[in-house]
Amino acid sequence: MPDVVRSQAWSRAPVALLRLDADGRVLDANATFLGWLGRGADEVVGRVRLADLLSVGGRIYWETHVGPLLRMQRRVDELALELLGAEERLPVLMSARVLDADGDGAPVVEVALSSARDRVRYEGELLAARRAAERAAEQVRVLAETTAGLSSAAGVDDVVQVLRRTALRGLGASGVAVWTAEDRGRLLRHGGTEPDGTDPPDPSVEQLGAGPVHRTPAGEVLVALPGRAELQGVWSLRPSQAPGADPWEPDVLAAVGRQAGVALERARLFDQRSSVAYTLQRALLTTPQLRDPRVSVATAYRPAADGLEVGGDWYDVVTLDDEGTLAVVVGDVVGHGLGAATTMAELRSALRAAAEPGAGAARVLDRLDGVVARTGSGLAASLVYAELAPATGTLHYAVAGHLPPLHLPATGEPRYLWDGRSAPLGLTGGRPRPGASVRLEPGDRLLLCTDGLVERRDRALRDSLAGLRDRAAGLLSGDAPLDALVDAAAEGNRGPRDDVCALLLTWRGADGAG
Repeated sequence: MPDVVRSQAWSRAPVALLRLDADGRVLDANATFLGWLGRGADEVVGRVRLADLLSVGGRIYWETHVGPLLRMQRRVDELALELLGAEERLPVLMSARVLDADGDGAPVVEVALSSARDRVRYEGELLAARRAAERAAEQVRVLAETTAGLSSAAGVDDVVQVLRRTALRGLGASGVAVWTAEDRGRLLRHGGTEPDGTDPPDPSVEQLGAGPVHRTPAGEVLVALPGRAELQGVWSLRPSQAPGADPWEPDVLAAVGRQAGVALERARLFDQRSSVAYTLQRALLTTPQLRDPRVSVATAYRPAADGLEVGGDWYDVVTLDDEGTLAVVVGDVVGHGLGAATTMAELRSALRAAAEPGAGAARVLDRLDGVVARTGSGLAASLVYAELAPATGTLHYAVAGHLPPLHLPATGEPRYLWDGRSAPLGLTGGRPRPGASVRLEPGDRLLLCTDGLVERRDRALRDSLAGLRDRAAGLLSGDAPLDALVDAAAEGNRGPRDDVCALLLTWRGADGAG
């Protein structure tokens, strides 16, 4: 190809081409390069170094990296630089190689610069899309965690805590408040002041009607919490003022609001049922004041979890006749909540009707089986029932699928009473239940309890029973309260807790002096 043709192609190339001397001074440049600079050849060729036409960072990079690389490697490829153009900085990619001159001539550096404007824009768009995807994924994660928290929330306070945690930790809000709708449209605010020490104002009627997600003039974001028929509450979030904080997607906030509204509706119903069940259960778990100096009864109850004091464990104490014969019972009904409390009430009433003077422990359980067979209520419930004659210390007992009574003698080693056992209520197939008896000595005690006092997920039942026997022998000596034993058992249980119900019967002797 003739030199003139090569020169024309070189000059009109769509990329910037130039030649430099060993010091980086421009020896020749094509039209594209000069057009980018907005200068003529007489202003550039032989007058400036390429480094002088770069941004400050580019000049430093040329001196510290590009120049040494050309001297050592004799070429560089696709280095990102910024060229000082006629009106703006131009992002370019530079490739260069060193050519040895013929004879005694100095080496020449051939340079090609291609525009990186489209590449920079593409990378910016890619970065923005990646940030948007990450933000969306994070908000979806927050939504999933909130959904899980709301689905397991038991009461209104639990729902409120989930919303506060979502706002402050999940969404990075600088403040949060939750209002719940009460009777006659009144809003009840939950919680104290916000993290910055201020109290957000109550939402107005106009704000509540502005849509599922609404920003107030003060900058608060109000999220409606709708139920199936009416508004259940309002969630107020204060956006973070931190630089670079991501905005919240209204659709995500609205989705959380809808789920929280349904959760609040469900939580209110749960709280109402729990309140009824709690009242009923507490009515069942009252210990009568015994005026017989020959016997004393202590009781203790611990719910499985704080805030849900409605379980299936129960006890009762009944005086059967004028002789002071005392009947005690500890039972465990399957389930929790109002259903369990109702079953407890039915069994308690049925037992009191069945526990006639002279019937005997085994016969009382037979009668309870009949009640279960007729009504279906109390099926598979377990209990231990005992009758004590204060005049003699004779104790008759029967056990329906329950833990055995623990006999704590005034002198000697404690032992479990394993006789008189049979299946839980309603599961004997109509066969008569066995009973057993033991003669107590003055000062002897009898501990009846539910499995929450002994069961551990990491221990066999045999070992747990042995542990209870040893603790009872130490903690129930003298006048130590029954609560001490129950609290000690709860502290030793590192797994999920069950309800704990315990009754301690003490016979002081025929004259009440023991």
